[in-house]
Amino acid sequence: MTSCEAQINLYFLVLPDSVLLDVAGPAEVFQYAQRLGFANFNLKFIGPVKQVRNSIGLDVRVDPLPSHIEPNSWLLCTGTVGKNVDLTSESITRIGHWFDRLAGQFSKFISICSGAVVFASLGIFAHRLCTTHHAHLDELRETDATSKVLDNRLFVVDGNVYSSAGISAGIDLALHLVQQTCGANCASQVARHMVLFSRRGPNDPSASPWLENRNHIHNSVHQVQDKIQENPTRMWALEELSELVGCSPRHLTRMFKDNTGITTREYIHNLRISLAMQLLQTTRWTIDDIAEHCGFDDPRQFRRLWARRYSQPPSAFRVNRIDQ
Repeated sequence: MTSCEAQINLYFLVLPDSVLLDVAGPAEVFQYAQRLGFANFNLKFIGPVKQVRNSIGLDVRVDPLPSHIEPNSWLLCTGTVGKNVDLTSESITRIGHWFDRLAGQFSKFISICSGAVVFASLGIFAHRLCTTHHAHLDELRETDATSKVLDNRLFVVDGNVYSSAGISAGIDLALHLVQQTCGANCASQVARHMVLFSRRGPNDPSASPWLENRNHIHNSVHQVQDKIQENPTRMWALEELSELVGCSPRHLTRMFKDNTGITTREYIHNLRISLAMQLLQTTRWTIDDIAEHCGFDDPRQFRRLWARRYSQPPSAFRVNRIDQ
């Protein structure tokens, strides 16, 4: 049983002189979600030319730009090598004509590194929050003056438009999309299998609680963490968790703390705070509603635990889209 049963067609738009890791890194994240049985991603690699040059000289063949896009499809544009993106090239012109016909058929738009500049030239970032590699920030601003370009961000989410900074940030963004689509436990499992620990979120200055405290090799502790992550808002009893791995509550308490550095209670609270962060950034719910939804005893407990992790109040992390 997968966490996201509907097939998602994920089109990788691969440009000439592409950065290969911009393609391979996110692609492996989505493929791992598929291999682990959580997702139903159908990856397609397309481009304006069949033989695509890339940054390390390992040229690859991709499919031509399609004339039809299936429902529930995402478009991901990867970055290129070089100081600037040549928006006057024949390849970009060809992409522009193709996109004019099919833009409305994509449900999500995702850019990696300088792929954001290409998206900006297509009008995708008009009046939107976005980011790119630090070397292309000014170029992105010049390409679409109406966009709101954010500096010093791993990635930025604005509605159905996603943009990321450099190479490794594309992997962070892919993990975020997997978490958003298939759940945090899926993203955690993918990160664990790819040995990607302490990945971060779009506006989170610290490491993600879903991936923190998992840089260990104790299988029983991982089992307990997986179980908690399936439903962190539930009132988990220590006896129930210890029974899962066949040990006493006292032994689990010691084993969990020795391997993660925190207690099971602290771990659950950290996950709930992370859920609250997501709701602050994606809903207009009140603090009381968020506290109740995330499993806190009351808003006072939520605010107290929030203050232990962040120096700013919850309201400082609300993200409002820039409207036209």
